Amino acid sequence: SNNGGQVGRHYFSHSQGAGVQALFSHDLNCWYGLPAQGVAVDNWADDNFDHAGLDFIGGGNLWVFSDRRPISAAGMNTFGRAPRWGAAWKRFIKENADRSIGSYLQKTTLPYEDNYLDLHPTVTDPLGDPVCRITADFKDNEKKVAAFVQDKMVAWFEEVGAVEIVRQGVGTMGPSTHAYGGTRMGDNAETNVVDRWGFSHEAPNLGVLGGSVMGTSGAHNPTETAQALAWRTAEHLVEHWRGIAG
Repeated sequence: SNNGGQVGRHYFSHSQGAGVQALFSHDLNCWYGLPAQGVAVDNWADDNFDHAGLDFIGGGNLWVFSDRRPISAAGMNTFGRAPRWGAAWKRFIKENADRSIGSYLQKTTLPYEDNYLDLHPTVTDPLGDPVCRITADFKDNEKKVAAFVQDKMVAWFEEVGAVEIVRQGVGTMGPSTHAYGGTRMGDNAETNVVDRWGFSHEAPNLGVLGGSVMGTSGAHNPTETAQALAWRTAEHLVEHWRGIAG
């Protein structure tokens, strides 16, 4: 089902990181609660805001949650106030482990043909099978979205009194639990692997389920969309069973 050379193409993930770390002069009680108690701000997600004068499409949402456990404090940002090892570092961690918190973004990601998955030509798994290789990166639109939303994160922390704020890099694309693409759906068999119902253009009785058929992503998690597409494919199979099964 790959005569068009499209299997593996248009891989992408909306999980970028592009975080902002903030330090406060008071305890935040970050040890209390779980990530599920976090906050996601959708004001700048997708098309929820006016894009006039902006040079990108889509957007991202701001995430922050309390998930600070003692062991995780060892990797916290020192904001240039202490070295990364030694007695001074230990003192800084002890004093500030509960005074630092970070935010990150999830954003619209566009599909690009040169972001792709293939089988590695030399690396194999313990069974001797080639491992999956990811060749992908975020492009200009995703980087511009990240920079825009990072500005909002910085303003967010400034408003609530952070004494230090550090912007992290915009991140790179790699393995992710929010992975999309590779068997993209569409009406054109030359540029897509499956049709609008999730069945292969070249092997009509082959259906594909999951995020791999999605052609783009928004700022929100893909689970419900992937489930809806799976139900849609299943319903189409039931309704057209005789024609599909032959």
